[in-house]
Amino acid sequence: MVAGNELLFQDDESQHDAPKPSYKKPEQEYLVLVVDDDEYVHQLTKMVLRGFTFEGSPIRLASALSAKEAKYYIATHDNVAVALVDVVMETDNAGLDLVNFIREEHNNNEIRLLIRTGQPGAAPEESVFQDYDINDYLSKTDITAHKLRMALLNALRSYRDIRRAADLQKQIMLAEQESMTAAAANEAKSQFLAHMSHEIRTPLNGILGLTDILAQTQLNENQLEFIKTIRHSGEALLAIINDILDFSKIEAGKLELESIDFSLPTLCDDLEGLFISQVQDKGLQFDINLDPNIPEFLNGDPLRIKQVLLNLISNSLKFTHEGYVKLDIRQSQATPLVLEFKVSDSGIGISEEKQDQLFKPFTQVDSSTTRKYGGTGLGLQISQRLVQLMGGNIRLHSQVDKGSTFIFDLHLNAGIKPVSVDDDSAIRSNKPVENIRILVAEDNKTNQLVISTMLKRLGYQYDLCGDGQEALSQLDKQDYDLVLMDCQMPTMDGFIATQNIRKNPDLKNLPIIALTAGATEKEQKQCFDSGMNDFLSKPIKLNVLKDALERWH
Repeated sequence: MVAGNELLFQDDESQHDAPKPSYKKPEQEYLVLVVDDDEYVHQLTKMVLRGFTFEGSPIRLASALSAKEAKYYIATHDNVAVALVDVVMETDNAGLDLVNFIREEHNNNEIRLLIRTGQPGAAPEESVFQDYDINDYLSKTDITAHKLRMALLNALRSYRDIRRAADLQKQIMLAEQESMTAAAANEAKSQFLAHMSHEIRTPLNGILGLTDILAQTQLNENQLEFIKTIRHSGEALLAIINDILDFSKIEAGKLELESIDFSLPTLCDDLEGLFISQVQDKGLQFDINLDPNIPEFLNGDPLRIKQVLLNLISNSLKFTHEGYVKLDIRQSQATPLVLEFKVSDSGIGISEEKQDQLFKPFTQVDSSTTRKYGGTGLGLQISQRLVQLMGGNIRLHSQVDKGSTFIFDLHLNAGIKPVSVDDDSAIRSNKPVENIRILVAEDNKTNQLVISTMLKRLGYQYDLCGDGQEALSQLDKQDYDLVLMDCQMPTMDGFIATQNIRKNPDLKNLPIIALTAGATEKEQKQCFDSGMNDFLSKPIKLNVLKDALERWH
């Protein structure tokens, strides 16, 4: 078969009157370039290599009658596997010059180069191997068909291995590039979500902070109901933001679990306090039953355990209109310690065919549920992923109109009672509240109003400034007992301001509390690394601020 100056050789012993089979191009062909100025050599090579295959694939022979033709062919074909090169052609060193062109100018180290010369005296084997990057040397005077086939076989094996290595390297580079692209996309997403969280938390701080204060003033029944509705709406928006941030961290693999000692009874008391008002408003029975055999102190991640239980109990309360919601915690195994957590309710229940949808992100059992009850559909997915990170799995048993039960097991270690040590006593002033002066560094006017109103209500003295540079100037003029420091401010942010404060020996023990709309672990770490003592995330509640201030004076 002839295609330009390429010849494809295959055995063809069929008769002229026999039907010709349709030609199917093989998946892999190996291109061998014969470079020689003697046409007889091309014909002989064709005859010797007729029917030659490598790993089940045929070879394709291409012809070049000079080094010049070969250069052009190689420059326009990137799939030449082997070149059989004569030395003496249009010049005495044309073949060797071609070798240099391929290796150096064309920068191709994949082609296997076999020198095949009829004048070995003009190009001695040893010197050619030393001076030129060839792969084999054949003398036309003593080469046989068998030797040529074996030389070509070895050359093709070498080419195959080089191509495999090159392809593998490309795959590795592509995978690395895709990984870098994915990492960059995840980082961009994380930064966007963190920025979004900050921008939404800032106005929410004004809404929730001022409603918190307003709720404690003299209001009639209708006004108080309005305030509660505003607060409930703001807290619902905050919960959605927190769900999205948590889900993003889990998806990016950036959520890390703690392993600390904690009191399970205290955790249960906190849960009961969080839901008591909602339970009373709906007229439901809410019970928490704790197995007395469980050690009082455990070691694990109490924040994430509490988050899972909050999600499950909130979900049960949302879909239960009468009857009960209860949490049962029992010890299912003593050694090693395994606890079973079970949240059950008498709510509307879930049909069996729709239960699989519950743990998929952004989904609920049907669109009418979303319209009627609200929510992002992330709570149960986040809970499942958190439980899985802690080594468990959430199971569901439910029937329509008969309620639902969510169960998960956790392997925990027995803990010890945390030793209460007053580590901060050395930097506390122990002054009465009315004698405590606080510097507030905050650029947002609404947040200034919120925090100043809260401080005034709590009985503290305070001064306001709009950025970190102003805070440094104020500290030079006035003694303060504590600083409430926003982090993202113009001119100088809170991190740099704190670092500068810590450089002053007289202020090294001054309590600095971050009061920021940032909510990620990365931002918390940045606060502590800069020298801050505590961290409060906006929107801030009056009682939370009160507790934090009392920790530091």
